[in-house]
Amino acid sequence: MVRDVANRYRGLPPRTPEMLFQIIRKFYRGAVSHYALIQERKADALKAWQQYRQTGDASLLADALYTLFSEFHFYVTCWLQIDLALYRLARLEETRRFADVRERFHPAIERHLTVREKIDHIAAALEAQYERFGTEMACVPRDEYWFGDVAFSVNEESLRNLHHLYETIQQERERLL
Repeated sequence: MVRDVANRYRGLPPRTPEMLFQIIRKFYRGAVSHYALIQERKADALKAWQQYRQTGDASLLADALYTLFSEFHFYVTCWLQIDLALYRLARLEETRRFADVRERFHPAIERHLTVREKIDHIAAALEAQYERFGTEMACVPRDEYWFGDVAFSVNEESLRNLHHLYETIQQERERLL
């Protein structure tokens, strides 16, 4: 089943708390390990943007941005999976305190899930950049892309938020043991 953001909590299979912690760890590690690759794809997009500015040929830029947004999609999907596991932890009797963690990190989680919802359709997300920035495509050198009303990039701030969320989850887990 493909999990879209709008219906993300429907039909979730039951999981034990230990399984949910494993899911969180798996997707946290996936997002963190993907960060360096995303930075490489950003460099590729910047190089393609510079060529585009010199030649006027937008095809390399479009390809580079499509690849970059595909990598963004993986990263924010990891956030979605962590949210789903936190949601289920918050609903279980023995791990109900994770509702506080979800609430505390709600703005960061929702920001990433908003991007996830928009980037599900990569071609439309790319078109939105061209509509917003025109032929300048200033989003590329700024490293600030717009997904709906959210300015976003997979950057140090996003990674810090992810680390902080994971550390908080681990601290709460330690309290359970």
